[in-house]
Amino acid sequence: MKGINVIALCMVVTFVSFLGFVVENIWLAVTKGYMDNRSMCFPFLLGYGIAMILIYFIFGTPSNMWFFGRPLKMRSRIKRVLIYFLGVMFCICVGEIVLGTLVERVCGFCWWDYSKLPMHITQYTSIPTAAMFAILVTIFMDKCLGPMYNYFARFNTGKMEYVVVALMSIMVGDFVYSAYKMYKTGGLVRRWRIETKERRLYKRSGA
Repeated sequence: MKGINVIALCMVVTFVSFLGFVVENIWLAVTKGYMDNRSMCFPFLLGYGIAMILIYFIFGTPSNMWFFGRPLKMRSRIKRVLIYFLGVMFCICVGEIVLGTLVERVCGFCWWDYSKLPMHITQYTSIPTAAMFAILVTIFMDKCLGPMYNYFARFNTGKMEYVVVALMSIMVGDFVYSAYKMYKTGGLVRRWRIETKERRLYKRSGA
């Protein structure tokens, strides 16, 4: 992505933020037997979009890998993808621990708990969950990021500016408001919840 198109990048961030909301609810539906608003008013988790940008600027993509802008030249694609996956997995573990600990210290509650999972590192991250997310991130960065960015870059910039400003305002405003509510109430902000315990997928998971 030479000469970054901010409008296109913001649209990708929006899509990833929505995708994060969907992925988390699928995980909850399968493992916990419910879906909810994830403490947000709108179906976007901005943290996923921000994380995607950070991963890109740190590691690039599996096909064009770097470390903070310094190219990492490896002929073996398998080795390149493996190193990329491990780097992303490490970042996910650190990010989850930092975010979970910060929320616990500032807001006074445990946002999520992986203590019952095997190979957990504190209650906020585990090897299996970090590996699962790292696989999804690696695939997205390798196969989807470039085409999606190029697709949005073809749109008329003048018209897209209004859309991007509206979407970013909604996501940032929702993030700040929800963070404030969690701080004031000392807990999650639940606006809706859908039970999935009677669904076939949850029953098959054995949760």
